[in-house]
Amino acid sequence: MIETKVEDIKLSDEEKKMTSAIQDMSVADVRKALSMMRKEWSKHSCVHPFFPSEKLTEDLTVSEFAFKFVMGHHAKRHSKN
Repeated sequence: MIETKVEDIKLSDEEKKMTSAIQDMSVADVRKALSMMRKEWSKHSCVHPFFPSEKLTEDLTVSEFAFKFVMGHHAKRHSKN
C-alpha cells in the first residue's frame, strides 16, 4: 500500500485558482449572498418565514441563486474528474 501525505501533494497555481460557482458573479459576491441566506435563515420562524421568492441580489431571488449555485458547484466538481 502506498501512503501519500497531504504535505507531499503540490498544487500548481492553476489548480489553486478560485472560480465562482455562478457565472457572472465573483467569488466574493457568491460568498456574500450565501452569508445573507444563512443570516435570513437563522431569523426565520412561523411569524417571520423564509421566502425563496425574495430578492437576494439585485438580479436573483433566493431560489434562483440556490439553483445556480448548486448546478454550478456540481459542474465544477465534475469538470475536475
